[in-house]
Amino acid sequence: MVDVTDPRAELPDDLPADVRDLAALDLVGAQVQDWSIAGDSFTWTLLAGDTDRGLELATATYVGAVVLHTNRRDLDRAVAAAAEVGRSRVLPTPDGGFEHRLTLVPAYPLVIRFWSVEVRRMPAPGHLRRQR
Repeated sequence: MVDVTDPRAELPDDLPADVRDLAALDLVGAQVQDWSIAGDSFTWTLLAGDTDRGLELATATYVGAVVLHTNRRDLDRAVAAAAEVGRSRVLPTPDGGFEHRLTLVPAYPLVIRFWSVEVRRMPAPGHLRRQR
């Protein structure tokens, strides 16, 4: 099992391009902005980066998704509290899928199992960063 923990590290060549896009995001410190579930898809938007490097909104839509260790109320609270990502790892699973394992600060684990992912990124203004 390959553990892709550092978004700046070279990613394995055998990862699909969409998963490489997800693993390449530097999400540590990113704030949860919103989320939604529709059918078998889970989508959320995170405000990533900082004032020195620049901010961006990163939206990830996981297809064939199962979200573990959380519920709708907890995700709503994460948005309201401007929860930040403390740790982010993308791992292949033995069945050919993938897991995105995250910890939201202070110690709130979240696992998203998925088959494919679409990542969209766009520059963001500084006023979107909320104080915790």
